[in-house]
Amino acid sequence: MVACIVDQVALLKILAHAAKFPSSSINGVLLGSCAEGSNVEIHDVVPLCHSTLTLAPALEIGLAQVESYTHIAGGFKIVGYYQSDARFGPGDLSPLGRKIADKVFEHQSDAVVLVLDNKRLEQFCKAQVDNPFELFNRDGAKAWKRAGSTAASADGGDAATKLQLKGNDWKQLREEFFTMFKQLKHRTLYDFEEHLDDPAKDWLNRNFSAGLKFVLPGNAL
Repeated sequence: MVACIVDQVALLKILAHAAKFPSSSINGVLLGSCAEGSNVEIHDVVPLCHSTLTLAPALEIGLAQVESYTHIAGGFKIVGYYQSDARFGPGDLSPLGRKIADKVFEHQSDAVVLVLDNKRLEQFCKAQVDNPFELFNRDGAKAWKRAGSTAASADGGDAATKLQLKGNDWKQLREEFFTMFKQLKHRTLYDFEEHLDDPAKDWLNRNFSAGLKFVLPGNAL
């Protein structure tokens, strides 16, 4: 099984999407690169919906738009899907989420899914766990299953199947998430659903990372 390596900014965008709509389910697609038999690398994400994940037309149009964008821009392609449920409970991939992930899998056989676990997110904010995400892979039986996304054990077990943060600094990710939240930067992130209501809102969030102005822990905001 391939490893999944993700850039910090990509995870911050997912956390920002969830923070902007704390009482809603959210979803989006993962952009990056992968070749058969090699690691899946996630470099960016595109937020899709927040009010309801059953908006089939918005999802279909959004996925088509993202695919068109990747073909024109080049460099990255759709390598997976992400989701977080509105309910406060363990992260799991809903039946609808599995259908959307299947759609992505049709175009990318090494596709992965990230699910933001709300219970683990609470523990993450309290520094009780390093990683609030669950990683899902497609197995040979054509089903999506957890791929050991939590931190590696002391003996290094599960290293090939866990979600790996580029640079492996989960503490820094937590600090930058807190800073982003305090600076209200999550409100400047827009998903495709918002773009449909107001075309002026950039659903690709091309300036989001440029607008992040992190400060060192302990410094005044």
